[in-house]
Amino acid sequence: MPDRALNAADVHNSLTNSDLGHRVKLNLDLHHLWTNLSLHRVYVLNSDAFQFLDDGNIVFVQGQPPDKLYATDSTEEDGVQPMEWVLPVRTESTWSLRKWVAVFESLEAYQQSPVKRILMGLYTEDSTVVYYFVHNSLIKPRRN
Repeated sequence: MPDRALNAADVHNSLTNSDLGHRVKLNLDLHHLWTNLSLHRVYVLNSDAFQFLDDGNIVFVQGQPPDKLYATDSTEEDGVQPMEWVLPVRTESTWSLRKWVAVFESLEAYQQSPVKRILMGLYTEDSTVVYYFVHNSLIKPRRN
């Protein structure tokens, strides 16, 4: 039987949570010009919500965006943007409220303070990363 070459889907599906974290971190650094980037391995308090994890941990990227991410975001007193949390995931992964509760609870326990929102960094087969806000509660819609 001939050896089969790896295609993009094979490589994409073989990425670990740490690999995804490094790739999203690189995207934030080089493409979006974030600063103070770091990877964090956070132990999941409710691992039943997740089918598989690299070692009971989920990987987050934390960093500072160069500008406001949303029009109503506030800046710190010196005009610097606050640190943001990014959760790198594959686009084909499925998410439920139970998973999001586990993510927010685990991150809040890790940093020992409430987390209002997380950016979900969806990593695609072609290495594109798309970001979405996920809030810990309902937020009032803004007026246009």
